[in-house]
Amino acid sequence: MRVATSTNIISYNRGGNRIPMVEFIPFLATSGFTVLDLNFCEMMNPWSELLGSGWRDYVRQLAELKGKYALVYNQSHAPYTHDRFVMDSAVGAELDSQIERTIHIAGELGIPWVVLHAATDFTAGGETCSLQRNLDWIGRFVETATQVGTGIALENLDFGKTGRPEFTSRISDLVRLVDAFDRPNVAACYDFGHAHLTGAYHKENLKALGDRLACLHVADNHGLNDEHLLPFYGTVPWELCMETLADIGYQGDLTYEVMFFTQYLPEGLKGSFLRHAQDVGNYLVELFDSANSG
Repeated sequence: MRVATSTNIISYNRGGNRIPMVEFIPFLATSGFTVLDLNFCEMMNPWSELLGSGWRDYVRQLAELKGKYALVYNQSHAPYTHDRFVMDSAVGAELDSQIERTIHIAGELGIPWVVLHAATDFTAGGETCSLQRNLDWIGRFVETATQVGTGIALENLDFGKTGRPEFTSRISDLVRLVDAFDRPNVAACYDFGHAHLTGAYHKENLKALGDRLACLHVADNHGLNDEHLLPFYGTVPWELCMETLADIGYQGDLTYEVMFFTQYLPEGLKGSFLRHAQDVGNYLVELFDSANSG
């Protein structure tokens, strides 16, 4: 198990702006993070170079950084929304285009997984409608991923902005969705923070996912808000979680998604934070290895 991080780990700043990942990937690499989850949610920002005509130059920079610093791009995150099934058609088409672009970039950069949020149908019919509509909607992305040689990892969600459970907030729904595709390049991504907000049944959740689990979003919270804290700064039972990951034979990385933890941290302290994050990650890996050898 390798300690990895989303590129959003230090992208948020005190002033509220966000830094493009190509600007700080060298800092992540020289601080010890050489396994990276490329956060293409960057496309959700209007200023993103990934949206304009120069997006291919941006991808070229990512490829050059990968070679220069001997990086591994282990997974990525596609843009998302909480209301895809009720969006204006033009807005929905733009989101779909961004997801398609993310998948093509993943194929070009050799990224094995693109993490994707399912959508929710809140009309009468609920879960059954959500399942079928996601099979229809996500199916096109699975086909694209197959063509370019990457995979789609579907993430467990929480209550989002609606205050109502989103589809895949229950692990049983995520299992049904992954199994319904029945494709080797469709798997699950387990977000510890989301799961902690929806019952904190981590052991049961991970066992239910089993070998469907391809990647992780590692973050902590106190069970009330999706705080995206570093592990052990909230109430997620990490010892139990790492033991359970070992029990189910998890083969992937330990990938942070802790962008809000450093949002108000001065630039001069971000280096020491990254070293601390490495220490915490290494401790979690030790727990995992100990459980595997026990």
